[in-house]
Amino acid sequence: MTSRGSSPRSSTPTHPKRAACALVFTAALAAVSVASAPIVFAAVPAGELVAQGAQASIVNATNATDRLVLLTVDSPAMGREVPVNVMIPADRSESRGVFYLLDGNSGQDASTNWLDPRRGNAEEFFVDKNVYAVMPVGGTGSLYSDWDSDHPKFGQTKWETFLTEELPPLIDAQFDTNGRNVIGGISSGAQGALMLASRTPGLYTGVVGYSGCYLTEGPVGKALTDLVVLNGMANSEMMWGPQGNDNWRAHDLFRNASQLVGKKIYLSSGNGLPGPHESLDHQGIAQTVVVGGLLEAGSNLCTDQLTQALRDAGADVTRSAQPVGVHAWPYWRDELVRSWPTVDSALR
Repeated sequence: MTSRGSSPRSSTPTHPKRAACALVFTAALAAVSVASAPIVFAAVPAGELVAQGAQASIVNATNATDRLVLLTVDSPAMGREVPVNVMIPADRSESRGVFYLLDGNSGQDASTNWLDPRRGNAEEFFVDKNVYAVMPVGGTGSLYSDWDSDHPKFGQTKWETFLTEELPPLIDAQFDTNGRNVIGGISSGAQGALMLASRTPGLYTGVVGYSGCYLTEGPVGKALTDLVVLNGMANSEMMWGPQGNDNWRAHDLFRNASQLVGKKIYLSSGNGLPGPHESLDHQGIAQTVVVGGLLEAGSNLCTDQLTQALRDAGADVTRSAQPVGVHAWPYWRDELVRSWPTVDSALR
Protein backbone atom coordinates (compact mmCIF):
# COMPACT_ATOMS: atom_id res chain seq x y z
CA MET A 1 0.00 0.00 0.00
CA THR A 2 1.34 3.43 -0.91
CA SER A 3 1.98 6.08 1.72
CA ARG A 4 -0.30 9.07 2.12
CA GLY A 5 0.88 12.65 2.25
CA SER A 6 1.02 14.37 5.60
CA SER A 7 0.14 17.92 6.62
CA PRO A 8 3.50 19.30 7.72
CA ARG A 9 2.59 22.90 8.34
CA SER A 10 0.17 24.47 10.78
CA SER A 11 -2.94 26.19 9.49
CA THR A 12 -2.36 29.61 7.95
CA PRO A 13 -4.75 32.27 6.62
CA THR A 14 -5.50 32.23 2.91
CA HIS A 15 -2.80 34.08 0.96
CA PRO A 16 -4.47 37.19 -0.59
CA LYS A 17 -3.01 36.57 -4.06
CA ARG A 18 -4.18 32.96 -3.99
CA ALA A 19 -7.65 34.11 -2.99
CA ALA A 20 -7.71 36.68 -5.78
CA CYS A 21 -6.72 34.18 -8.48
CA ALA A 22 -9.21 31.58 -7.25
CA LEU A 23 -11.92 34.26 -7.06
CA VAL A 24 -11.57 34.85 -10.81
CA PHE A 25 -11.80 31.11 -11.47
CA THR A 26 -14.76 30.75 -9.09
CA ALA A 27 -16.64 33.59 -10.79
CA ALA A 28 -16.12 31.93 -14.16
CA LEU A 29 -17.27 28.54 -12.83
CA ALA A 30 -20.40 30.20 -11.49
CA ALA A 31 -20.96 31.76 -14.90
CA VAL A 32 -20.68 28.33 -16.48
CA SER A 33 -23.31 26.98 -14.09
CA VAL A 34 -25.71 29.81 -14.95
CA ALA A 35 -25.01 29.70 -18.68
CA SER A 36 -25.51 25.95 -18.81
CA ALA A 37 -28.82 25.80 -16.90
CA PRO A 38 -30.85 23.69 -16.83
CA ILE A 39 -28.24 21.09 -15.92
CA VAL A 40 -28.97 17.42 -16.52
CA PHE A 41 -26.94 15.20 -14.24
CA ALA A 42 -26.22 11.69 -15.47
CA ALA A 43 -26.18 8.80 -13.04
CA VAL A 44 -23.45 6.20 -13.22
CA PRO A 45 -24.38 3.56 -15.81
CA ALA A 46 -25.80 0.41 -14.30
CA GLY A 47 -23.27 -2.35 -13.85
CA GLU A 48 -22.35 -5.23 -11.63
CA LEU A 49 -22.06 -4.28 -7.98
CA VAL A 50 -18.89 -5.37 -6.21
CA ALA A 51 -18.99 -6.72 -2.69
CA GLN A 52 -17.07 -4.89 0.03
CA GLY A 53 -13.93 -6.76 1.03
CA ALA A 54 -13.50 -8.32 -2.40
CA GLN A 55 -10.25 -7.89 -4.32
CA ALA A 56 -10.06 -5.59 -7.34
CA SER A 57 -9.74 -7.50 -10.60
CA ILE A 58 -9.98 -7.14 -14.36
CA VAL A 59 -13.10 -9.01 -15.39
CA ASN A 60 -12.98 -8.21 -19.09
CA ALA A 61 -10.45 -6.94 -21.64
CA THR A 62 -11.60 -6.05 -25.15
CA ASN A 63 -9.37 -4.97 -28.03
CA ALA A 64 -11.14 -1.95 -29.51
CA THR A 65 -8.25 -1.55 -31.99
CA ASP A 66 -4.79 -3.07 -32.30
CA ARG A 67 -3.52 -0.36 -29.92
CA LEU A 68 -6.56 0.38 -27.71
CA VAL A 69 -7.77 -1.98 -24.99
CA LEU A 70 -10.95 -1.45 -22.97
CA LEU A 71 -10.73 -2.96 -19.49
CA THR A 72 -13.62 -3.57 -17.12
CA VAL A 73 -12.33 -3.42 -13.55
CA ASP A 74 -14.20 -4.80 -10.55
CA SER A 75 -13.57 -2.16 -7.88
CA PRO A 76 -14.49 -2.80 -4.23
CA ALA A 77 -13.52 0.83 -3.50
CA MET A 78 -16.09 2.14 -5.97
CA GLY A 79 -18.58 -0.65 -5.30
CA ARG A 80 -19.01 -1.23 -9.03
CA GLU A 81 -17.27 -2.00 -12.30
CA VAL A 82 -15.19 0.84 -13.72
CA PRO A 83 -14.29 1.08 -17.44
CA VAL A 84 -10.64 1.90 -18.14
CA ASN A 85 -9.14 2.62 -21.57
CA VAL A 86 -5.50 1.72 -22.24
CA MET A 87 -3.45 2.76 -25.26
CA ILE A 88 -0.55 0.32 -25.57
CA PRO A 89 2.95 1.34 -26.72
CA ALA A 90 3.96 1.53 -30.36
CA ASP A 91 7.02 -0.61 -29.57
CA ARG A 92 6.44 -3.35 -27.01
CA SER A 93 9.89 -4.93 -27.24
CA GLU A 94 10.71 -3.68 -23.73
CA SER A 95 8.93 -2.57 -20.56
CA ARG A 96 7.31 0.88 -20.69
CA GLY A 97 6.00 3.48 -18.25
CA VAL A 98 2.37 4.37 -17.55
CA PHE A 99 0.73 7.77 -18.10
CA TYR A 100 -2.62 8.10 -16.29
CA LEU A 101 -4.88 10.80 -17.79
CA LEU A 102 -7.90 12.25 -15.96
CA ASP A 103 -10.89 14.12 -17.35
CA GLY A 104 -12.18 17.41 -15.97
CA ASN A 105 -15.73 18.41 -15.08
CA SER A 106 -16.79 17.98 -18.70
CA GLY A 107 -16.03 14.28 -18.36
CA GLN A 108 -18.57 11.66 -19.42
CA ASP A 109 -19.93 8.59 -17.65
CA ALA A 110 -19.73 6.29 -20.67
CA SER A 111 -16.47 7.38 -22.30
CA THR A 112 -13.37 9.50 -21.77
CA ASN A 113 -12.93 12.87 -23.45
CA TRP A 114 -9.28 12.01 -24.02
CA LEU A 115 -10.31 9.57 -26.77
CA ASP A 116 -12.80 11.92 -28.43
CA PRO A 117 -11.21 13.05 -31.73
CA ARG A 118 -12.74 16.52 -31.23
CA ARG A 119 -11.27 16.83 -27.73
CA GLY A 120 -8.24 14.93 -26.49
CA ASN A 121 -7.65 12.94 -29.69
CA ALA A 122 -5.37 10.65 -27.69
CA GLU A 123 -5.28 7.84 -30.26
CA GLU A 124 -3.61 10.11 -32.79
CA PHE A 125 -1.16 11.62 -30.28
CA PHE A 126 -0.03 8.29 -28.81
CA VAL A 127 0.22 6.48 -32.15
CA ASP A 128 4.03 6.72 -32.12
CA LYS A 129 4.58 6.94 -28.34
CA ASN A 130 6.14 4.17 -26.28
CA VAL A 131 3.95 4.44 -23.20
CA TYR A 132 0.86 2.86 -21.70
CA ALA A 133 -1.73 5.68 -21.65
CA VAL A 134 -4.40 4.78 -19.08
CA MET A 135 -7.68 6.73 -19.21
CA PRO A 136 -10.35 5.80 -16.64
CA VAL A 137 -13.97 6.62 -17.42
CA GLY A 138 -15.84 8.87 -14.96
CA GLY A 139 -14.73 11.10 -12.12
CA THR A 140 -16.54 14.28 -13.10
CA GLY A 141 -17.38 16.44 -10.10
CA SER A 142 -15.39 14.25 -7.72
CA LEU A 143 -11.84 15.71 -7.70
CA TYR A 144 -10.86 12.02 -7.89
CA SER A 145 -11.01 11.86 -4.08
CA ASP A 146 -12.26 9.35 -1.54
CA TRP A 147 -15.58 10.80 -0.42
CA ASP A 148 -16.67 10.72 3.21
CA SER A 149 -20.31 10.22 2.16
CA ASP A 150 -21.92 8.52 -0.79
CA HIS A 151 -22.23 10.88 -3.75
CA PRO A 152 -25.90 11.81 -4.35
CA LYS A 153 -25.67 10.80 -8.03
CA PHE A 154 -22.66 8.50 -8.30
CA GLY A 155 -23.05 6.54 -5.06
CA GLN A 156 -19.96 5.10 -3.40
CA THR A 157 -17.07 7.31 -4.55
CA LYS A 158 -13.52 6.29 -3.64
CA TRP A 159 -11.56 7.40 -6.69
CA GLU A 160 -8.30 7.89 -4.80
CA THR A 161 -8.28 4.31 -3.54
CA PHE A 162 -9.24 3.01 -6.98
CA LEU A 163 -6.58 5.03 -8.83
CA THR A 164 -3.70 4.65 -6.37
CA GLU A 165 -4.23 1.22 -4.75
CA GLU A 166 -6.48 -0.93 -6.94
CA LEU A 167 -5.74 0.02 -10.54
CA PRO A 168 -1.91 0.34 -10.72
CA PRO A 169 -1.17 -3.27 -9.63
CA LEU A 170 -3.72 -4.52 -12.15
CA ILE A 171 -2.17 -2.47 -14.96
CA ASP A 172 1.31 -3.68 -13.99
CA ALA A 173 0.15 -7.31 -13.96
CA GLN A 174 -1.77 -7.07 -17.25
CA PHE A 175 0.91 -5.21 -19.23
CA ASP A 176 4.70 -5.10 -19.48
CA THR A 177 5.26 -1.93 -17.44
CA ASN A 178 8.53 -0.61 -15.99
CA GLY A 179 7.25 0.57 -12.58
CA ARG A 180 7.33 4.29 -13.44
CA ASN A 181 4.07 6.27 -13.43
CA VAL A 182 3.02 9.81 -14.33
CA ILE A 183 -0.48 11.21 -13.71
CA GLY A 184 -2.05 14.22 -15.40
CA GLY A 185 -5.39 15.89 -15.97
CA ILE A 186 -7.20 18.89 -17.37
CA SER A 187 -9.05 21.56 -15.36
CA SER A 188 -10.45 19.97 -12.17
CA GLY A 189 -8.72 16.77 -13.26
CA ALA A 190 -5.44 18.68 -13.03
CA GLN A 191 -6.21 19.49 -9.40
CA GLY A 192 -7.14 15.85 -8.80
CA ALA A 193 -3.92 14.63 -10.41
CA LEU A 194 -1.74 16.95 -8.29
CA MET A 195 -3.60 15.88 -5.14
CA LEU A 196 -3.14 12.19 -5.91
CA ALA A 197 0.56 12.67 -6.59
CA SER A 198 0.95 14.66 -3.37
CA ARG A 199 -0.92 12.11 -1.27
CA THR A 200 0.80 9.03 -2.75
CA PRO A 201 4.35 10.31 -3.27
CA GLY A 202 5.83 6.85 -3.75
CA LEU A 203 3.62 5.97 -6.72
CA TYR A 204 4.38 8.66 -9.29
CA THR A 205 7.63 9.92 -10.82
CA GLY A 206 5.88 12.86 -12.46
CA VAL A 207 2.64 14.86 -12.52
CA VAL A 208 1.02 17.14 -15.09
CA GLY A 209 -1.64 19.81 -14.63
CA TYR A 210 -3.26 21.41 -17.66
CA SER A 211 -5.22 24.56 -16.72
CA GLY A 212 -6.00 23.69 -13.11
CA CYS A 213 -6.94 25.89 -10.17
CA TYR A 214 -5.54 24.48 -6.96
CA LEU A 215 -6.76 26.52 -3.97
CA THR A 216 -8.87 24.79 -1.29
CA GLU A 217 -8.19 26.91 1.82
CA GLY A 218 -10.30 29.82 3.10
CA PRO A 219 -13.77 30.98 2.00
CA VAL A 220 -12.75 31.35 -1.66
CA GLY A 221 -11.18 27.89 -1.75
CA LYS A 222 -14.32 26.46 -0.19
CA ALA A 223 -16.54 28.19 -2.77
CA LEU A 224 -14.33 26.97 -5.60
CA THR A 225 -14.39 23.38 -4.32
CA ASP A 226 -18.18 23.49 -3.93
CA LEU A 227 -18.57 24.64 -7.53
CA VAL A 228 -16.33 21.85 -8.81
CA VAL A 229 -18.35 19.13 -7.06
CA LEU A 230 -21.68 20.76 -7.91
CA ASN A 231 -21.75 18.55 -11.01
CA GLY A 232 -24.00 15.98 -9.40
CA MET A 233 -25.76 18.13 -6.77
CA ALA A 234 -23.05 17.49 -4.20
CA ASN A 235 -21.09 19.75 -1.86
CA SER A 236 -17.58 19.68 -0.48
CA GLU A 237 -18.66 18.55 3.02
CA MET A 238 -19.89 15.30 1.49
CA MET A 239 -16.40 14.83 0.09
CA TRP A 240 -14.03 15.92 2.89
CA GLY A 241 -16.23 16.89 5.85
CA PRO A 242 -16.23 20.39 7.42
CA GLN A 243 -13.60 22.76 6.07
CA GLY A 244 -10.58 23.10 8.32
CA ASN A 245 -10.44 19.48 9.42
CA ASP A 246 -7.48 17.14 8.82
CA ASN A 247 -8.95 15.87 5.57
CA TRP A 248 -9.07 19.36 4.04
CA ARG A 249 -5.54 20.09 5.25
CA ALA A 250 -4.26 16.83 3.76
CA HIS A 251 -5.64 17.88 0.35
CA ASP A 252 -4.16 21.41 0.47
CA LEU A 253 -1.53 21.48 -2.27
CA PHE A 254 0.08 24.65 -0.98
CA ARG A 255 0.43 23.27 2.54
CA ASN A 256 1.79 19.97 1.20
CA ALA A 257 3.99 21.29 -1.60
CA SER A 258 7.01 19.44 -0.21
CA GLN A 259 5.29 16.11 -0.99
CA LEU A 260 5.93 16.76 -4.68
CA VAL A 261 9.65 17.41 -4.34
CA GLY A 262 11.66 14.89 -6.38
CA LYS A 263 9.05 14.52 -9.14
CA LYS A 264 9.03 16.03 -12.60
CA ILE A 265 6.14 18.51 -12.64
CA TYR A 266 4.60 20.22 -15.66
CA LEU A 267 1.99 22.97 -15.14
CA SER A 268 0.38 24.86 -18.00
CA SER A 269 -2.21 27.52 -18.77
CA GLY A 270 -3.08 30.21 -21.28
CA ASN A 271 -3.81 33.79 -20.29
CA GLY A 272 -7.50 33.77 -21.24
CA LEU A 273 -7.21 35.64 -24.53
CA PRO A 274 -8.57 34.06 -27.72
CA GLY A 275 -5.93 32.53 -29.93
CA PRO A 276 -5.45 30.43 -33.06
CA HIS A 277 -8.23 27.97 -32.22
CA GLU A 278 -11.00 30.63 -32.17
CA SER A 279 -12.78 32.29 -35.08
CA LEU A 280 -15.96 34.34 -35.36
CA ASP A 281 -17.77 31.64 -37.34
CA HIS A 282 -17.32 28.97 -34.63
CA GLN A 283 -20.54 27.87 -32.92
CA GLY A 284 -20.70 29.15 -29.34
CA ILE A 285 -17.76 31.50 -29.86
CA ALA A 286 -19.13 34.09 -27.42
CA GLN A 287 -19.30 31.62 -24.50
CA THR A 288 -15.95 30.12 -25.47
CA VAL A 289 -14.24 33.51 -25.41
CA VAL A 290 -16.02 35.03 -22.41
CA VAL A 291 -16.52 32.09 -20.04
CA GLY A 292 -13.56 30.07 -21.33
CA GLY A 293 -11.43 33.19 -21.20
CA LEU A 294 -12.37 33.93 -17.59
CA LEU A 295 -11.76 30.33 -16.54
CA GLU A 296 -8.35 30.30 -18.18
CA ALA A 297 -7.36 33.70 -16.78
CA GLY A 298 -8.17 32.40 -13.31
CA SER A 299 -6.32 29.17 -13.99
CA ASN A 300 -3.31 31.15 -15.17
CA LEU A 301 -3.12 33.07 -11.90
CA CYS A 302 -3.76 29.92 -9.84
CA THR A 303 -1.03 28.04 -11.69
CA ASP A 304 1.47 30.85 -11.19
CA GLN A 305 0.79 30.72 -7.44
CA LEU A 306 1.17 26.95 -7.15
CA THR A 307 4.30 27.00 -9.30
CA GLN A 308 5.92 29.46 -6.92
CA ALA A 309 4.88 27.46 -3.86
CA LEU A 310 6.29 24.27 -5.34
CA ARG A 311 9.56 25.93 -6.34
CA ASP A 312 9.86 27.47 -2.89
CA ALA A 313 9.58 23.93 -1.49
CA GLY A 314 12.37 22.75 -3.81
CA ALA A 315 10.27 21.02 -6.48
CA ASP A 316 11.28 20.72 -10.14
CA VAL A 317 8.54 22.53 -12.09
CA THR A 318 8.30 23.18 -15.82
CA ARG A 319 5.85 26.07 -16.22
CA SER A 320 4.19 26.58 -19.61
CA ALA A 321 2.53 30.02 -19.57
CA GLN A 322 1.14 30.74 -23.02
CA PRO A 323 0.45 34.28 -24.33
CA VAL A 324 -3.03 33.25 -25.56
CA GLY A 325 -5.51 30.47 -24.89
CA VAL A 326 -8.93 29.87 -23.34
CA HIS A 327 -10.20 26.98 -21.20
CA ALA A 328 -10.77 24.51 -24.02
CA TRP A 329 -9.58 21.20 -25.48
CA PRO A 330 -7.67 22.54 -28.50
CA TYR A 331 -5.22 24.24 -26.12
CA TRP A 332 -4.94 21.13 -23.92
CA ARG A 333 -4.07 19.10 -27.00
CA ASP A 334 -1.32 21.63 -27.70
CA GLU A 335 -0.07 21.28 -24.12
CA LEU A 336 -0.08 17.49 -24.32
CA VAL A 337 2.47 17.89 -27.10
CA ARG A 338 4.54 20.46 -25.19
CA SER A 339 4.49 18.40 -22.00
CA TRP A 340 5.55 15.16 -23.64
CA PRO A 341 9.34 15.62 -23.15
CA THR A 342 8.74 16.09 -19.40
CA VAL A 343 6.38 13.10 -19.22
CA ASP A 344 8.64 10.90 -21.33
CA SER A 345 11.71 11.65 -19.21
CA ALA A 346 9.78 10.88 -16.02
CA LEU A 347 8.77 7.48 -17.39
CA ARG A 348 12.27 6.31 -18.31
